Amino acid sequence: MLFMRYRAPLICLLVLALLSAGCASTTDLPGTTSQKKTTPTPTPGYGSIAITSSPIGAEVYLDGELKGTAPLTLTDIPAGKHTLCLTKIGYVESNSTVTVTADKETKVSKSLRQGKPKLSLDITGSNMIYQGMDPLMEISGTVRNTGEESAFETRLVITMTPKDSKEKNLKVTKIHVIGPLNPGDEKRYVEHLQLKRGIEYRGTIKCEYRDGSKMVSGASKSF
Repeated sequence: MLFMRYRAPLICLLVLALLSAGCASTTDLPGTTSQKKTTPTPTPGYGSIAITSSPIGAEVYLDGELKGTAPLTLTDIPAGKHTLCLTKIGYVESNSTVTVTADKETKVSKSLRQGKPKLSLDITGSNMIYQGMDPLMEISGTVRNTGEESAFETRLVITMTPKDSKEKNLKVTKIHVIGPLNPGDEKRYVEHLQLKRGIEYRGTIKCEYRDGSKMVSGASKSF
């Protein structure tokens, strides 16, 4: 009788307990994981670079890619750091890092320093050839321009000097014309000098090129 009297309230409590358990989120149950919301990475944005050079006409490279000649404005450049290179024949190359800001124009102005020729000299052979009474000296090698500017009227001055100072009047000098050498150019030379039999010589060879109204000495070697 007592059970029958409280049966209805007990059934109601049981139903409410079951409904509460069913409404609980599965993320609260043991062994389950909840998915966290991720914040999307913002895009870097784009800006522009306005480039001028002195002298004008320098080639502009951005991140290693040729973009044109200065003055030049580059647009739609991703924000961040970029490598900038300006180059012009006869001038020293300019390299720098430029930082681009989104929705802004970055101004870059570069003054290029005028370059100079830089001549290097190699001797690949120096042999004595005997023809008749007096020997013939044959000398060969290469000359190259590793500078930023062209070398004009390039020539080699080859001198054979007697080791005995009393025989200095027997010195032999010969000029070998190379001509213009642009940056990166290399030319081979072969020259012959007639010497005197029975005389010991020491040899020197030097490069020269014209700079305005004067001849300028470059590399030299002894043999």
